[in-house]
Amino acid sequence: MTKLNSFYKCGQIGLAAIIGSAAPLAPNTFADDFNLEAVRAAADEGDAKAQYDLGVRYAKGNGVSKDEVKAATYICKAADQGYVFAQTDLGSYYGRGFGVKPDLVAAVKWYRLAAGQADALAEYCLGSCLVTGRGVATNIDEGIRWWQKAAEAGLAVAQSGLGNLYMNRGMVEDTNHINYVEAARWLRKAAEQGYVPAMNNLGFLCQYGQGVEMNCAEALKWYRLAADKGDAKAQANLGLMYQEGIGVPRDLVQACKWFILSAEQRDVVGKHQVADFSLHHLLTTNEMAEARKLAAEFRDNLRTSETADAKRIGGPTLR
Repeated sequence: MTKLNSFYKCGQIGLAAIIGSAAPLAPNTFADDFNLEAVRAAADEGDAKAQYDLGVRYAKGNGVSKDEVKAATYICKAADQGYVFAQTDLGSYYGRGFGVKPDLVAAVKWYRLAAGQADALAEYCLGSCLVTGRGVATNIDEGIRWWQKAAEAGLAVAQSGLGNLYMNRGMVEDTNHINYVEAARWLRKAAEQGYVPAMNNLGFLCQYGQGVEMNCAEALKWYRLAADKGDAKAQANLGLMYQEGIGVPRDLVQACKWFILSAEQRDVVGKHQVADFSLHHLLTTNEMAEARKLAAEFRDNLRTSETADAKRIGGPTLR
């Protein structure tokens, strides 16, 4: 049997995901008594908040037909007036070409303007552009300073980013930055906010005692929380815990369940382990059927939960 013991960390959220998605949304001036025509009239009269609100609604298709060009037009109007959340969103629009022609230089321009108004997401996005040299000359030290600002403001993705940096993971790979104590500190802050990638990496640090006292029960907790949210790497790590009997009784059916779920998301470790279980007949036919049944039940329950969450939110998430 080929035994794969390497529990592994996940890298930082990719830059494409940072500059390629709209920022969280600003408080909606008209949320309490929604009247589309009132919003439109206020936007046409030059109200920046109304322009932003209308742009977001076109971006999401909330109460209007989804229209990327109209979304970008209204967001740009609000950004031109200095409305900080619109500036951050416009940066992401230019980053992915949402309603506008892709332009990383323009993305950086708008991120920098919003960061100058202390918008944490803009600070993080600007830092990400700086450390990767996308749309701006590479400046890792300046980029990390912006990440620090965003993390200190409580932005979970920035806290996770700093944690990954100190683990020598993610966008910046430089052993000079390794500091596992700081990695654990920032990852815990992000994980406690429910940021799933940070949960997996914090679990890894707990399992191996890097930056924190070795604690397999704590590692298992964070792997399970992330796995239950559908994180493929955490599912693979949880499967390895069950396979090796680390922190839990050894259970190959449970292990295989988590490997199947991870493999379905094209995770390398999950795929390797599922193939290993099959090649070496580690489970009986009935046991394998049970593992697949458990995986299917988990998948259905997760899908139902995600659908319920989407219905409960009922439109754009407000920040």
